[in-house]
Amino acid sequence: MNMVGDESDSMFWETGEAVGVMPGAENVITGEVQSPQQIPLGATHFAMFPQTNAILALVLSIASFACGGLILSIPALFVALSAKKITDGIPTHPDRGIANAAYIAAIVNIVLSVLIILLYAATIVAYMSAG
Repeated sequence: MNMVGDESDSMFWETGEAVGVMPGAENVITGEVQSPQQIPLGATHFAMFPQTNAILALVLSIASFACGGLILSIPALFVALSAKKITDGIPTHPDRGIANAAYIAAIVNIVLSVLIILLYAATIVAYMSAG
């Protein structure tokens, strides 16, 4: 009959290593525990990038299509140009694509607004000369 304190039971749990030594103890990492550090605003992939107003420029550019025309697209162009000036110097800047999109959208809206104004002016001139 096998009892709990039997000789064969104690042989089962024994290992060839010394008692109290954890296997692989030579690979222990030592040092102090450091306090967790927060990632500062504007940090992406462990690199700090200067802040831009690229999102503001894109919002102004899109809003100028809906209701602003030249009133919103000209400020959007200036804000996009300032964002592009910052992001063009750093090819890996995360706002680079947004700044380019805002710049292109602002220019397209300025061109469309000027064409519409010229079309209205031509229509008014044609109407006045016909009557």
